Amino acid sequence: MELKPKALGLTVGLLSGAGWLVMMGVSLLTGFGTRTLHTFGSFHPWFSYSWTGLVWMVILHLVAGYVLGLIFASVYNWALKK
Repeated sequence: MELKPKALGLTVGLLSGAGWLVMMGVSLLTGFGTRTLHTFGSFHPWFSYSWTGLVWMVILHLVAGYVLGLIFASVYNWALKK
């Protein structure tokens, strides 16, 4: 079964971006999970625990998720044909 690269990229990007939006939004509003987000944020460039940091992380994960999903589906389809 072949994967559709654009569809998988969009799905991974949207889920990743939505996950960060919910996780960081709840944390900024309630203060719950700040240590966890600071730990996760240390792996990301220019991470900031703020509302602008939230926007940056969502955009970063939308783009990175799309690219990684696209690459994964393309490699999977290539390996499937061999």
